[in-house]
Amino acid sequence: MTEITNAEKAAQLPKEIGEVIGERNGTHGDPVDNHDHIADLWSAYLGVGQEGDSTAHNLLARPLEGHEVADLMILLKLSRKHVGGMDLDHYRDTIGYAAIAALYVPGYMDDGDESLDALRNYRQEGAVYENQNAEEIVD
Repeated sequence: MTEITNAEKAAQLPKEIGEVIGERNGTHGDPVDNHDHIADLWSAYLGVGQEGDSTAHNLLARPLEGHEVADLMILLKLSRKHVGGMDLDHYRDTIGYAAIAALYVPGYMDDGDESLDALRNYRQEGAVYENQNAEEIVD
């Protein structure tokens, strides 16, 4: 029996994470649409200040974007690792959030990858969440 190397073990994780993201698309929705929606909700909750507005409850200078939600979720998972200890789930989730953030990179969706083409087609067929500004969500 051949032993699996550390490099081979590490290479298995992205495939596993890709499968999980695909499975969760059914329960969590499209990952980009979901993160854009979360950004709208978090922006509304934290409050987005207008130029010259010194209202204390407005914590953000501008609305969050979906890729920033993924970045913040990575930080959340790293915090859990540092406070709660080593757990493979923290790293799996971090890889998953990094993969979702990568979907926002300009040109990434244009590399000819079939799975990315399927995601692009899904979004072009009208399944895209229409972003609302923070005020519309609160109202």
